[in-house]
Amino acid sequence: MGISGLVIGQDVTTAVFGAMNAGYFGGYLWQSTGRRSRRIGAAALTLVSGASIVEAAFSQSLFWSQRGDLFSSGQWALLRMPLLAATLLISAIIIRRALA
Repeated sequence: MGISGLVIGQDVTTAVFGAMNAGYFGGYLWQSTGRRSRRIGAAALTLVSGASIVEAAFSQSLFWSQRGDLFSSGQWALLRMPLLAATLLISAIIIRRALA
């Protein structure tokens, strides 16, 4: 597996965990009878998580259509790390809360 595989893996992982996050916060939004501020927060995190899925798909389409013209594969993978890290950290918070 080369750098291209890493780029694919990053975006697939981002999309999978983004979908999990969107599902969790979407479910919280629909089932919650809690405070308005919590529902607004859940709505915002649902949108952000959904956007991470769309962005990962867009990243893949751009990566494969512009292969080598925009950035090297290593630079592309490095640029994708912050979104992957953020998505994984949100998932860690959800998992921690579910286990508590």
